[in-house]
Amino acid sequence: MSSSVFANLGHVMRSRDPSVDQRRVARDLVDMVSHITADGRTHGVRIINISPLGLMCRTEELLTLSGRVLIWLPVLKDRRALVRWSEEGRIGLEFVEPIPTAGYDAMMALIPPRRTAW
Repeated sequence: MSSSVFANLGHVMRSRDPSVDQRRVARDLVDMVSHITADGRTHGVRIINISPLGLMCRTEELLTLSGRVLIWLPVLKDRRALVRWSEEGRIGLEFVEPIPTAGYDAMMALIPPRRTAW
């Protein structure tokens, strides 16, 4: 096959490559205990990475969350978010409204950074 056929498929290959970060905003690596409230129940989670647009957390509980949840964050308290994915004890959330820069900076000043990925 000619290379021109593959030249047009580059975006497909990148989208399937887990090493390529396709997020709109870079995430900060953290290690912070928090909780999610969904359907009137609270579930313990550990936030692994976060940005003004969303976060990824882990949980030991068997959760199959969907829809809207509240996630507790330092300074910001309960923040509304949408569950975007859930897989093997990990949950990806997108905030309903992005965190303003001043609030994000104040929150991050209280969270020690983590230097390694999980």
